[in-house]
Amino acid sequence: VTCMLESIYAYGSIHAREGAIVDPSEKLRKRNILRHLPAVNFTAGVQNMFIPKSSISYLDDGNTRSIPEMDGGRLMIRVLGGIDESMLNNNVPSAQIVKEGIKVVADFGVTTFASKNESNLNEFPELDIFDKLCSYILGTCDGSITCHLRPQKMLSSTSSSGPNVFNPLEAYEIDFSGSKVSLRLKEANFNLGHRRVIVPTETTFAVKVLESVVNMGFEGTTKCELAWDFQGTSPILQVTTPGQTIAETSHEDRQQAPLLIKALCQGRLNLDVSSVGGISFTQASTSRENKEGLYDWKFFNALVSPDDDSPARMMDVLHDKKTMNRLLAVTKLINSDLEKIASYALTKVWRAKEIFDQEGVSDPGHAIPGHRMARLMSLFLCGDVSQVD
Repeated sequence: VTCMLESIYAYGSIHAREGAIVDPSEKLRKRNILRHLPAVNFTAGVQNMFIPKSSISYLDDGNTRSIPEMDGGRLMIRVLGGIDESMLNNNVPSAQIVKEGIKVVADFGVTTFASKNESNLNEFPELDIFDKLCSYILGTCDGSITCHLRPQKMLSSTSSSGPNVFNPLEAYEIDFSGSKVSLRLKEANFNLGHRRVIVPTETTFAVKVLESVVNMGFEGTTKCELAWDFQGTSPILQVTTPGQTIAETSHEDRQQAPLLIKALCQGRLNLDVSSVGGISFTQASTSRENKEGLYDWKFFNALVSPDDDSPARMMDVLHDKKTMNRLLAVTKLINSDLEKIASYALTKVWRAKEIFDQEGVSDPGHAIPGHRMARLMSLFLCGDVSQVD
């Protein structure tokens, strides 16, 4: 990949910190080494980055081949450390005042980027998968990454549970709070043989780190916010006759179905990541207002972090005919035999739900008495109570 950089700039200042002394005999020298580094206020960046079309740039790892394009890229990196109010001008943002440690802030953006990709897939005859996955993505992105390296806070206790200040992995911590990245898609489609998925134009995705502090081994907790917006419409799955491609057929020869229901076309998820990588959702919104519903934070928790309430939540989704009918429509376009099996199973599930509601059964324990169980089985299998003895 060939990338051209235009208008590179750099400026800044370096000062000796007050009281900075390197004492090799200092007991906590590993912890205090950041205090002895010069005070830094340095900025560097590139005003324009692009990939020349004449360079014929590409990426190939043996499985996926990509042809990238980029225009209007920008990057600015700022390094701050040991800076207080006396070293900066008046009315400066508080984020620029870094008394302890070193903070690196990288602001970036791309006016236009595009990527044409081809990926090799294993054949799956049951789903008519024999071809390569081809995709095209066009959009813009921007963001800001903040990284603050600083000494860990000393604990009053000297027990083994406290940080070992002689171990550099425990002497410092890294704060990524405030980092954010956003992506806006102008065009995106994915083609696999006679199938294609089209993503709505102006679709946006965003990630914002609300709070993230980890040690040098990247162990710690993170709270971040994920947001997406398909602009009120769902990605579309299009299918034509096997052996042909979507581009070769007319609109009359194509079948299509939306992939998402209305409630999931826009949303925001607030999630926590534990020190061992576990994910749990504390709040979720699938509309502009934060409200509870079938697809609130409990639904997403049931998918990634099941608890005692997760089975009931998933059953609520199975009983929601609007959602399941959308799923069946998509399944039918992928494999009609699979759709028949799923439709039969869901019909039985809905039938059982109707019987339980009619008989006032809201808990499995309500069906334990023999006569009640016989009545439920007769209604489910025969549609009446004629087989109850």
